[in-house]
Amino acid sequence: MAKKFSYNWKEFTLQAAFKGTPEKLFNMWTEPKLLCKWFLTGAKVELKKGGEYVFMWVNDAKESGKVLEVKKNSLFRFTFAGCKCEVKFSKRGKECIVKLRQYDIPTGERFKVGTHMSCQLGWTFFFANLKSVIESGTDLREFNPKHLKEGTVFY
Repeated sequence: MAKKFSYNWKEFTLQAAFKGTPEKLFNMWTEPKLLCKWFLTGAKVELKKGGEYVFMWVNDAKESGKVLEVKKNSLFRFTFAGCKCEVKFSKRGKECIVKLRQYDIPTGERFKVGTHMSCQLGWTFFFANLKSVIESGTDLREFNPKHLKEGTVFY
């Protein structure tokens, strides 16, 4: 008898190695000016437990929430998209391992695609973009004004 496949829609984890120190990567995730180099078009972050953040993207997309926990250079935990995210930073040789876990995702049908899959795809792209920005200085986001007017930008 075949074993039934079970998928955990309540959370997902992504992990990658980046050139740099935990301090450098922590700053890339928490300093507004650096967040805009690879992830956002605008940001405000009160880097303390209970602090507020605002993340802004193109086409007036915006996410705001609370900082849940901060351990300088090792952990940044925050609310995100009706869930929670934690980003951990650890040193491995000359690289920094960044591990993102998004959890407490609601499991209703609309959240499977609307939150779980959309966020996982988005974070995967932005992990790749962060690596590209750090290692080659190339931002992979599309900022062609023609595309922005047509609404074809998906980040």
